Amino acid sequence: MKRLILLLGLLLSTNLYAQQDLAVFLRDLSTLQADFVQRLYADTGELLEETEGQMYIQRPDYFRWAYQVPYQQLIVADGKLVWIYDEDLEQVTIKDFDTALGKTPALLLSSSQPRVEQDFNVSKLDSQSEYTRLQLEPKEEDAPFEKIILTLNGQALRGLDLVDNLGQTTTMHFKNMQRNQKLDKALFQFVPPEHVDIIDESE
Repeated sequence: MKRLILLLGLLLSTNLYAQQDLAVFLRDLSTLQADFVQRLYADTGELLEETEGQMYIQRPDYFRWAYQVPYQQLIVADGKLVWIYDEDLEQVTIKDFDTALGKTPALLLSSSQPRVEQDFNVSKLDSQSEYTRLQLEPKEEDAPFEKIILTLNGQALRGLDLVDNLGQTTTMHFKNMQRNQKLDKALFQFVPPEHVDIIDESE
């Protein structure tokens, strides 16, 4: 019984420290911008895809995710809707903000801290480096992924890993990151180009 109490106390303490580390990262966070490299791995560890691009986030609820290499895709959230523009397909899909994002990394980074703690269980992972690694597991049973792992260095976001329900892992490494720099409002506005197909799933 004593061992159980000690174990529960250790778990609660670990989760408390994890929430504190997350709070340090989110504290006073208004904007983020960075270049990223994103890699998708199969459950066997095989590299399936590698993409590069830029991200811009303005909290709460605004972001721009622009894939540039090897294909071009733009995802823009304007606070109410999410616009997904596939340039090669000449197609724009419009989705409701909450429906499109669910409990995804984009929602995590662009949301307020209370909402993050409401949607995720946060715990701290062992790390062999100076970085802090936090694991966030969605509280919803039907979430489309198992967990997100943030790699932090104080208030700096170094990496983000997502493990989906099929065992595939998406890793994101960030560079040239800037925090709390003023961003142009036009980054979070999207006007569909002419002559593209528009699929409106927001209603």
